Amino acid sequence: MRTPTIARRFAKFACGLERLDPEVRTAADRAILDTLGVMLAGGAHPSVRALAQAAARGEGRATLATGGRADAEAAALVNGMAAHVWDFDDTSYTGIMHGSAVVLPAALGLAQELGSGADALRRAFVAGSEVAYALADLCTHAHYFGGWWSTITLGLAGATAAAGNLLELDEDAMTSALGLAAAAAGGGKVVLGTDAKPLLVGETARRAVTFARAAGAEMTGPEDAFENSNGYLKLLNRGEAREAELESIGRRWRLCDPGLLFKTSPVCSAALAAIEQMNALMAELGASADEVAGVHAEVPQLVYESLVFPNPATPQEMQFSLPYALACAALHGRVRFEDLAHSIVTPEKAALMARVSVKRAPDLSTDEMRAKYPESIRLTLTLINGRSATGFCGAARGMPERPLSDEELLDKFRAAGAYAGLSLPRVDIADFDPIKVFEDAVGVKRD
Repeated sequence: MRTPTIARRFAKFACGLERLDPEVRTAADRAILDTLGVMLAGGAHPSVRALAQAAARGEGRATLATGGRADAEAAALVNGMAAHVWDFDDTSYTGIMHGSAVVLPAALGLAQELGSGADALRRAFVAGSEVAYALADLCTHAHYFGGWWSTITLGLAGATAAAGNLLELDEDAMTSALGLAAAAAGGGKVVLGTDAKPLLVGETARRAVTFARAAGAEMTGPEDAFENSNGYLKLLNRGEAREAELESIGRRWRLCDPGLLFKTSPVCSAALAAIEQMNALMAELGASADEVAGVHAEVPQLVYESLVFPNPATPQEMQFSLPYALACAALHGRVRFEDLAHSIVTPEKAALMARVSVKRAPDLSTDEMRAKYPESIRLTLTLINGRSATGFCGAARGMPERPLSDEELLDKFRAAGAYAGLSLPRVDIADFDPIKVFEDAVGVKRD
């Protein structure tokens, strides 16, 4: 018997998923609620509102974070950009990617269009997330470090699996849909610091809906699109594949193991440990921002390659600037939405940024440290009176090993809504309807 292709193995899992263990359901609900919150905050972002005005959108039942309704594809596009535009959405270190921001908008828009219930949406979200993260493990971190932006190169397959699950594709059709996704995948980290980054999240979610629909209409895709000599793994991953990871899909749930990072500031996750350590050193020295003489940061390769703007000129660049994050931490304890609302760096922040130096640390970049502390930092803070302190933060608050509580996630959800001018209710994470929560928040009533 011929060994099933990678696309078919993913399809078999995505089509066969029927019930969720309580632990998986809880992990999914936490990710869904967090993504809905940042999506609602994104609905107030000028770039997202501009996209909603510019993009073609047919009549439909899917809710836009900016208000109103559209078809599932347009909703996936707008809501996908909204979910990622603040860079406040969750991160998986399985693939160094933002899986939920791609998978949920595709599934949510289609679920609304089809009239699917909360359980169907939740199941599709899990199916899509696990396909994306299993593909990430198949490719290893070499994929991200090879220059690919894994959120879209891995997320497209996951979002397509989620859409296909909702459309109840059979195994053959799901295999074709995933073959289409694999053949169409691409996108480099050159997008960092530009509107292209969140826009491509939305565009990827939109394409996922289209590919699932096409397969449902009996259009075929290349079944061997992942392993073909002209396929995904050869072109996007230099032919490397840890195929043993395929055996664990549906057995090890990556939403739970290793789990997700839920952010505490709207910036690249690579800056979160730095913000936390800066706060700790400021408290240890009893210092205020005007006493800071110098900050020396030693970071691992992942942080060094992610935070690439020492002198940011736009809000998007600010989200990928370690000096900017540290300046905000010194002044406010964190990066706030309002710190990203304008392109101008205030003189106070500019002065603090000029006192920051960053060095890549080989001892923090070993394979062992990358596996244990992928976005760690060693920080030395020196004050104008000569006093100094050094500290190390391996994992920021919100990382899987230091998870936010349900109450903290709810506070973040409501704060994100408040920024968009929405008064969001308290939600029971153990029992909520994501579709109703989103529709009620935007003010769109069900038909």
